[in-house]
Amino acid sequence: MKKLIYYLLIIALLILSCAPSTKSFEGLPPQVLLAKSDSLINVYPDKPEHEVLKIAPNNPMAQYYILMNTGKQYHEKEYKNGQWKAIQSFSKASAIIDSLGEPHFWIGKAYEKKDEMDFELTLEAYDKSLELYLPKKLRNKVLVRREALLKRKNIYEDFWK
Repeated sequence: MKKLIYYLLIIALLILSCAPSTKSFEGLPPQVLLAKSDSLINVYPDKPEHEVLKIAPNNPMAQYYILMNTGKQYHEKEYKNGQWKAIQSFSKASAIIDSLGEPHFWIGKAYEKKDEMDFELTLEAYDKSLELYLPKKLRNKVLVRREALLKRKNIYEDFWK
């Protein structure tokens, strides 16, 4: 009986170690993903983010959401190059659909994470996001972050007077 459990455990470990990684295409640029959308849909048919690629692979909304997702993944990284790549991705998304403020909000967050003393670029990004369309919940979040940043900026400037 112990041998059977031992063999089953080994077989389970082998099966788990041979499973393909679902993160194999995370680092690819959105243009490559769009160009290979048919293959991605065939390999990963149940991924909800590929549904829009089934409908219209050249859809600006598909490109926008892929760039936003890529930017958010870079933003999660702690190092500065990750923040620069996030800013680039969010900037490209904002160029595709220039009426949405969400990319500018994330640009501001990335600037803030990259350098918490860089008040001007962060405020500029938050202000730009407030000029464009934002859902009410996100607009409130931007306002709160902007106010906290202004407060920090004023404390910093008062300290160095």
